[in-house]
Amino acid sequence: MVDPNDTVLYELSEHIATVTINRPDHYNSLNYLAYKELTAAFEKANSDDAVRAIIFTGTGKGFCTGDDVKELLGSGAAELSRRINSGELEVPSEPMKRSDKPIIAAVNGAAVGYGMELSLLADIRVASTSARFSEMFVKRAIVAGSDSFELLPQIVGVSAAAEILMTGDLIGAEEALQMGLVSKVVSEERLLGEARDIARRITVNGPLAVRATKMALNHAKQGKSEELADHLGAALASLLASEDHKESTSAFIEKRTPKYTGR
Repeated sequence: MVDPNDTVLYELSEHIATVTINRPDHYNSLNYLAYKELTAAFEKANSDDAVRAIIFTGTGKGFCTGDDVKELLGSGAAELSRRINSGELEVPSEPMKRSDKPIIAAVNGAAVGYGMELSLLADIRVASTSARFSEMFVKRAIVAGSDSFELLPQIVGVSAAAEILMTGDLIGAEEALQMGLVSKVVSEERLLGEARDIARRITVNGPLAVRATKMALNHAKQGKSEELADHLGAALASLLASEDHKESTSAFIEKRTPKYTGR
């Protein structure tokens, strides 16, 4: 059962896990508890074979506004730095990067600072008309994490990424669409439905093939061309011998919808 008072909500339906940051009164900023629970939610989705896609979103008017200023920054900055350097802080970016399941970010509001960085780790980003993005680290006299520097130039190009990272300015939903930061912009009312529609269109496909595609995209993001070629060769050989591929062929001949089992 989902407890509406939880800091992070987790729901599983139709092979789709929905992970929702639930601190609407704080625009879904992350305190230490939220860091821990968000990390655990992604680890839970990663380890569940029933999950074939993950939707990541927030409640209220914010997607994720990064660190909770009152608890983690200001007078708490020294403690935050200590936890980061010691590895004590559990960060959701790690299970997100390890995930072999497609991640769809449904950006319902402000995605700033670490919140924007987390959105970059999704494979697909869909935004509502009220979504806003900002790498606002420089406005707090600090610097973004390595994921922003690695991923943002690949997504929007080097020049646009430099402008975003160096100014920290807010980017509206339509501008984000024009620069390729998101793939779609829809109304607030349609956002979760759009994300679920994309997830369903993914989950009806062979889960082994989707997983192989996700891992291939990860190799491509990291610029590992040799690993990518090796992965694709091994994956194709394995997939051709899978029960799902045989089911696909049978379903095509019999003119019916295939029933994939992930074997």
